[in-house]
Amino acid sequence: MSDPEIRLNARLVGEDAERFRALMRSEGLSTSDLLRTALRHYHAARQRAAASPLAAFEHSGFLAGADGPPDLSGDYKRHLSAALETKHRHRVNEPAE
Repeated sequence: MSDPEIRLNARLVGEDAERFRALMRSEGLSTSDLLRTALRHYHAARQRAAASPLAAFEHSGFLAGADGPPDLSGDYKRHLSAALETKHRHRVNEPAE
């Protein structure tokens, strides 16, 4: 059985056309070779992103950050209730305008 084949007909205009021609010249690639290379790079990047959700954050330099009690993840309902109670008491004691 032979490899599947797709024939493409695409129109590039403006800056896209200029970029494509510049890449063909600088890389010494034919139209088909440049498209194959670009597709492989795009596919590899998408695979890396899908493989690890954490990878999206690793490149940004941000992994996690929060202020609060150390048991927040386990007792968040208790902490939320206490915070809402404090807020409610504060609003009730505010002078009316």
